Amino acid sequence: MKQITAYEADFSVLGDMFFGAAASRLLMTALEFEVFGHLEKPHTAQELAEAVQSDPGNTKMMLDALCALGLLSKQAESYVNLPLSSDFLVREKPAYVGEWLEITQESWGSCLTSMPELIKNGPGKVDPASHMNSEEFCERFTDAHAATSLAGIGLQLAEQISSVPGFSRFRTMLDMGGGPGINLMAVMAENDGLKGVLFDRPEIVRLAQGYIKEYGFEERISVTGGDYLKDSLGSGYDLIMVTDSLYYEDRELDSVLAKCRRALNPGGALVGIHAVLTDNGTKPENMVLAMLPEGLAGQGVLPEKGFFEDALKRTGYSAITSKTVTIGGALMEMNTGLNQA
Repeated sequence: MKQITAYEADFSVLGDMFFGAAASRLLMTALEFEVFGHLEKPHTAQELAEAVQSDPGNTKMMLDALCALGLLSKQAESYVNLPLSSDFLVREKPAYVGEWLEITQESWGSCLTSMPELIKNGPGKVDPASHMNSEEFCERFTDAHAATSLAGIGLQLAEQISSVPGFSRFRTMLDMGGGPGINLMAVMAENDGLKGVLFDRPEIVRLAQGYIKEYGFEERISVTGGDYLKDSLGSGYDLIMVTDSLYYEDRELDSVLAKCRRALNPGGALVGIHAVLTDNGTKPENMVLAMLPEGLAGQGVLPEKGFFEDALKRTGYSAITSKTVTIGGALMEMNTGLNQA
């Protein structure tokens, strides 16, 4: 006679994985209907449905589900934003991350529908215009990147960079691949004596100039457009900061880091902060999953922890330190090396 088997594993974990897709679709649907913009003030489901021209009954179900996700509060029959939604999901707010979520949804939408085909047949030919390093994508991503920096990443990076020994004495710094400049401004706010240079693609620095002016750093930050794989970075820096961008093969990475070392003053520091994988490429879960669309499309994967430290050693930096930090919910490795030649 058969016996019922007792299992050590809990199958309900599989259900949690599956219903995660429902949560993300619900969030994006709410953004499409501008729910959070309306719910800066309390609305009933009927009132919101009239405002967004939706079905009242299903609108109520959506709002109850958003409450379950911790995005809304419900009192009697009225719904209103919780701080998470009010700060980051209202389009008019400076730290609105909806555009970043929309870009993520686009890459994931394609990945989800074609995942079996990609795994069976491989990535195929990548359209250069859709590549994550393409000019069109990088330009579009700048504003979304600014919002995530304003949402917390900038201040988190500033806390880490300002802890580098000697930071208070630094007078010149370069943010290489600095994007919209929010991170650079957050770091410079920790040291009133710093002058900064933001280096990125010409189309990116043009957009960055708007943010630099908006936040009052025109007198302290200059911009340079170029390709750091090919062009001069300038010289005379006490600090070079590079975050989440030097994901290259050893030869290219070594070339860029050697160029950075030549641009540093004696005793100057290079700080690199990059997302990494651990456990032979299987952890952390959120980063492994986040990189699936790019990886399956043949556009690269994150490196293993230690890749940047090894490159610093190969290119002659000294007093190298390494630590793990969490920035924007991502596990990242922060590496510092000095130019003591």
